[in-house]
Amino acid sequence: MRNPEPSLDEIQDAVAELLRTEELAALATVDASGRPSASAMHLAADGLIAYIHTFRHNRKHAQMQHNSNVGYVVSHLPTDGYAGRHEIRALQIQGRAILVTDADEIQRAVGLSFEQFPWLADTSLYDHVAPPDQGQQVFYRIEPVQGLWTDHRVRQLWRVLLEFSDDGRTIVSSRPYDTPRRRG
Repeated sequence: MRNPEPSLDEIQDAVAELLRTEELAALATVDASGRPSASAMHLAADGLIAYIHTFRHNRKHAQMQHNSNVGYVVSHLPTDGYAGRHEIRALQIQGRAILVTDADEIQRAVGLSFEQFPWLADTSLYDHVAPPDQGQQVFYRIEPVQGLWTDHRVRQLWRVLLEFSDDGRTIVSSRPYDTPRRRG
């Protein structure tokens, strides 16, 4: 059965919901030599903006400081495997990673993390969070630039390319995945 094509607002709501409900993503960064690396990361979402937490001594922090271009993928893969294939949703993002230095925004990222990851309450991970120049922990805000949204609830292998506003908080356009991009 074929469902109607979702509107841009419906796509944006579905993307935000996926970011809010799926805990793990694969984050790709690029080193100084141009070689990619990927890490499994927890994403805390504020609408379409994703926050990640890492430590100053980690490879991904150094790579994002050198090159703020990042990518991530987050997916909903049903637990019933092939039988649940019509519920698959996935988001691929090309974005910018911005080191969060503002104490209020850091606390916002911490609060979102506690809302989305109940297991955090049983840890001391965020007991001593401070701005990056005052501690070992750092937060990055990932602002999406372009993306690919897959939603098998519409139909099998339904995909659209997404363009985001300059601040990454809104999807401004979509086009079918099989539509070539115009140059010029």
